[in-house]
Amino acid sequence: MFSQNSVAAVILLAAAAVAFGTDVYVDVEQGRLLGQTVDFIETEFINVSMKIDIFKGVPYAEPPVRFRAPEPKQSWEGVYNATVFSDWCSQYVEPDSDPFVQSEDCLYLNVFAPNGLTDKVPVMVFIHGGGFTVGSSMNFLYYGAPLVATGNVVVVNVNFRLGALGFLDTGDDASPGNFALLDQAEALKWVKTNIEAFGGDSAKVTIFGESSGAGAVDLHVVSKYSRYLFDQAITQSGSAITAWAYREEFEAMKLDEAFRLGRAVGCNNKDTQELVDCLRTLDPQYLETATVENVIRMGPTIDGVFLDESPLKLSERGDFKTCPIMIGFNKDEGTIFLLNDVPNVFNSDDPPYVNKTLFDRSVTRSLLINNGVSHVIVEDAVKQQYVPWEYADHEDFDYFETFNPIYGDEVFSCPSLVRARAHAMMTSGPVYLYFMTVVPTVSVHGSYGNGPKWLGAAHAEELQYVFGYPFIPELETIHGILTDPEKEISVKFMRFWTNFAKSGDPSCADSSSSSGGGEWAWPTFTVPELQYKELSYNMAVGRGLKADECAFWSEFEPELQNALALMDQSELEWREEFSGWQDDLEEWRMSFSDYQNEPTC
Repeated sequence: MFSQNSVAAVILLAAAAVAFGTDVYVDVEQGRLLGQTVDFIETEFINVSMKIDIFKGVPYAEPPVRFRAPEPKQSWEGVYNATVFSDWCSQYVEPDSDPFVQSEDCLYLNVFAPNGLTDKVPVMVFIHGGGFTVGSSMNFLYYGAPLVATGNVVVVNVNFRLGALGFLDTGDDASPGNFALLDQAEALKWVKTNIEAFGGDSAKVTIFGESSGAGAVDLHVVSKYSRYLFDQAITQSGSAITAWAYREEFEAMKLDEAFRLGRAVGCNNKDTQELVDCLRTLDPQYLETATVENVIRMGPTIDGVFLDESPLKLSERGDFKTCPIMIGFNKDEGTIFLLNDVPNVFNSDDPPYVNKTLFDRSVTRSLLINNGVSHVIVEDAVKQQYVPWEYADHEDFDYFETFNPIYGDEVFSCPSLVRARAHAMMTSGPVYLYFMTVVPTVSVHGSYGNGPKWLGAAHAEELQYVFGYPFIPELETIHGILTDPEKEISVKFMRFWTNFAKSGDPSCADSSSSSGGGEWAWPTFTVPELQYKELSYNMAVGRGLKADECAFWSEFEPELQNALALMDQSELEWREEFSGWQDDLEEWRMSFSDYQNEPTC
C-alpha cells in the first residue's frame, strides 16, 4: 500500500519511458489481442536474457454498471490494442497528488508471459492493496517482467472497483455490495478460460496480494463463490479476519453507512432503491471523495453471494479452501500508523518522538479504529502487555518502539498468525510462514527517493523486492539505486515467490525437486512446532513468532472486549472510574514521595 504521491510519480515517469518492442498477437476467447514483446536482460544478479510478451489493459469484463455485479467481456471485432495501461478505477485523490486518469470503465488486467513457450508454466495473479479505497495495477509498481524472468512464470495483475463503487451495500437487491471482490472473481474466471493462450497453466494458478489485496486473497480462500478459481495463495500483511477487512458490527452498520453517504452528497432518500438511483447520477470521484472525507466505511460484507457468513466463523470452523498457502508480514508494520497520524514526519530522517501523551492518544485511536470502541480497562491491558515498565517512570521516555508493535500486531501480524494456525490445524495443505525484517535503503512510501527514513521494515516494503524494483528501469529515479545486497535479496524474494507458484514450496524450484537447504531452507508452519522463515540477509529459520503478543490479541483481548460488552453500564463506569482513581493515586504517591525527599527548611 503506497501513498498516492509515490504512485502518481510512477505514472508521470512512465509516460516518458515507454518501452518499445515488437508486436505480438494472442487469440483469446473474446478475440485477438495486440501486445508487445520486449527484451529483458539482466546478467549480474538474475543472470537472464529473455523475451517477454506484455499485454496491458486487457478487458476481462464489460464496463460495469454502477452498483451491479460485473458481466463477462463479450467478443470484439478486429484486433484489440493491449499495448498501453488502462485507466485507474475511480477513487479518492489526495489534494496534493499528481493527476492520473481514472474511470468507472476500469475492469482490465495486464499479462506478462515468457515469449515462445512450448510447455505450460504456472500463473501468478496479483491483487493490489490500498485499503479497498485507492490504488491500481495499471502502473510500474506491479510490473511483472522481473518475476517472469526470474521464475519462468506468467504474471497477471488486476484492476477492480474501489470504495463506495466497489462495496456499497444496502442490504437488499438495490446494491448488494462486494462488487470489487466479484470483479476479482470475474478476472480469475477470465484467467481460467484464457491464460493457456499465453502459455500459462490454468490448473496451476496462485493468487497473491498485499495489505487489503492480501485480505482479498484470503476472502477468496474462504469464499464458496471463488475458492475453486485458483490453486494456491500468498497473503502479504493482510487477512480476511483483520479489523479493516471484516467485523461483525459492519453488518449492522452497512445500511446506515449507505444512507450517511447519501446525505453527504445530497441524496436524502429514505428508500434504498431511490438512494441508489440518486447515487448513480453523481460523478464517481465525487462519491469516492465524500466517502473518505466523511469517514464512511466501505468494505467486504455478507452479501449472500460472495460471502454467506462471517470470515472469522468460517475460519474457526475450518470452512475454507485446502491448498498450499504462504502467509507473512513485516517487522515494523506499526510505523505506518504514526506516518499517517503524526504531522510533519514524512520527510524526517528520525522517527517521531512519542511521549506519554502521544502514546496514550495513539493507543486509544488504534483501539477505536480497530474495535469501534475503546475502554480504559482494555487500554491498560494493552499497556501492561507492551510497556517496558523499567523505563516508564522516566518522564522523557520515548514510546516509539513500544507503540510500533502494538498497532502492527493487532492489525497485521496476529490476524495473519490466526489464519496460519487455522490452515495448519484444519487442512492438509502445507503452510509457509515468513517474517520480513529487511530495512530498505529507500522506502516505497517516498516519492523520487524522498520520504521517511525511519519506517524500518514497514508495511508494504517487501513489494520492492517481490516485484524486483531494482530491475525495473522506469522506477530507478523514484526509488533510487538500491544496494547490491538489496538487489541480491530481491532476486531471492522473487525466487521464493515463483518457487512457491511452481511447486507449492518456496524452497523448491519445481515439484520434482527436494526441499532446499541452507539459506533456502523453509520448513512448513505446523502446530506445535510453529516454525517460520525470516526473510533477512541471513535467511534464518525461527519458531514461536510473536507467540506471547498474539496470545494476547487473539485470545485475551477479545475475551476482555466481550466481557465488557456484557457488563452492566453502571459497573463498567465504576470500574473505569476506579482505574482512573488508581492512576491519580499513583501520581499522588509519587508527588508525596518527592515532597518527603525535599530538604527541610
